Amino acid sequence: MSSALRVLVVDDEPMVRRMLAEVLGDAGIDVIGQAADGVEGVALARTSQPDAILLDIRMPNLDGLAAGRQVRETDPDVRLVFFSAYDDPTLKQEAHAIGVSTFLVKGCPLGEIVDALNGRDSVAPAFAAA
Repeated sequence: MSSALRVLVVDDEPMVRRMLAEVLGDAGIDVIGQAADGVEGVALARTSQPDAILLDIRMPNLDGLAAGRQVRETDPDVRLVFFSAYDDPTLKQEAHAIGVSTFLVKGCPLGEIVDALNGRDSVAPAFAAA
């Protein structure tokens, strides 16, 4: 029997973090931590060694792109999934450049988030040039 996927949720909105933690937990994913900004997210990633990180892009103190770069320096194998309100081609290109697995827009179906975190091919990376 395989163990549950270990995930960090990094988003500056407390209600979004709580909702994601709850629905991901209901989907069998082990949410091992939550962070309100990139600084907290990077620190948690270094101490908890998650399998995947669900990251918002626009956050105070350290945005998701900078946090993703820092996480990549110490853990090049962690799956990074961006979850943003901004469906911006430039952000998608920057995310792709640092090795983000999938870029999802907030409001997408829960199944897409779960699939992306698990690395399932059913979710398109969404990095095609606009």
